Amino acid sequence: MPHCILEASDNLLDEPDWQGLLREINQTLIATGLFTAADIKSRALRHPLFAIGDGAADQAFVTLNVQILSGRTDEVKAQLSEALLPVLARAFPRTFAGMRCSLTVQITDIHRPSYRRQIST
Repeated sequence: MPHCILEASDNLLDEPDWQGLLREINQTLIATGLFTAADIKSRALRHPLFAIGDGAADQAFVTLNVQILSGRTDEVKAQLSEALLPVLARAFPRTFAGMRCSLTVQITDIHRPSYRRQIST
């Protein structure tokens, strides 16, 4: 844990190194001391089909959903969001400056009692 799902509209002005961005997200989470490298799973999805508000072409989004096992305090979740939002801002500066762009980070709980995992050896 955690699972990091980075989603973005397909009209971004920036073309970041997506693999590098995922590694930076992982490193940011590792630096918090709350997670080990082996537990973090990150992926990115670009959406060619999307609508924001009235559908104007100058609107874009980048959102990072970090799913963690339930039990962390709201303060810890806020600290995670605050650590990760600048990572997104650094990756998409042209889009954020040149479009109406929403950069968001959300920390969500995975229901601990029902979560199951099997790892191969």
